[in-house]
Amino acid sequence: MDEIDDLLGTSNNNNYKKQNSKNNWKEQNKKRNDAYKKMDDMSFKISKDGNIFMQYLNILSRFEKYSVGNCLLILESEPNAIQIKEKKDWIDKGYDTLENAKSMTILEPNKVDGKVYYNPKDEYDISQTNAPIPKEKTYTNKEMLLAIFSICDKENVTRQVVDALPNGNKGAEYIESENKLYMCRGLKPEYLIKTVIQEIARIEMRNFENSEMKEFKTYCISYMLCKKYGLDISKFDFSNLPKDLTNKAKGKEIREELDDIRTNFIEINSKVAEYFEKEEKSKKNKEQAR
Repeated sequence: MDEIDDLLGTSNNNNYKKQNSKNNWKEQNKKRNDAYKKMDDMSFKISKDGNIFMQYLNILSRFEKYSVGNCLLILESEPNAIQIKEKKDWIDKGYDTLENAKSMTILEPNKVDGKVYYNPKDEYDISQTNAPIPKEKTYTNKEMLLAIFSICDKENVTRQVVDALPNGNKGAEYIESENKLYMCRGLKPEYLIKTVIQEIARIEMRNFENSEMKEFKTYCISYMLCKKYGLDISKFDFSNLPKDLTNKAKGKEIREELDDIRTNFIEINSKVAEYFEKEEKSKKNKEQAR
């Protein structure tokens, strides 16, 4: 009977179970420490190389619900990742991971007794499965402008169409002292949208103290919005990263700067997404009413 209990794990004195739990804890702790090291390594890499920094922004534009640290881990493992899930979650959706599929480790926060612990979790990008790659939804120039203008309305920012901006240039410009967004008529639609997006990012960052980092973060946010909604990003240049980023001595300090970018990007993108969701719902309601 003791032999049966030992095999089935029902023995009162199950040394095997205790040993297995201990080994699992050691393995998890090693994966956790490895993940923290990768975070630090990637923090310094992106702060020194504009091309890698741009890749990080690409990841963040797709995985804004993930922490800065986890976005760095995704970047380190799969720079072109689109959608990640645990293996069991892919199976639950009816898909399998490919033979020799490569997983990535991220850290999942768990709160126990008021304290937050970060546990390593293995996930797989959709490219490592037999699931179909989802098509990106596209929007017309008019739809994009209406979504952006909805942000102005929420922020009580007035708008004015002009032939030239107050400074004489062409494009769009937010004047904080007037809380007004000026936009030039006669511009190519995509150029107009990109310049308006950059000014919307400036509106979101208006409470930050003016500095090189503020301008840089505004630039990053406008890049991610353009990237997310399929606008041309070929003119964006990250070859000269600000010294306030490149001179950071600790990976944690770099991630703190990155978190500002993430937080404000989420704020703007959530408003754009909310507008499109309302429009989609309204459209369905009208179709059902016919």
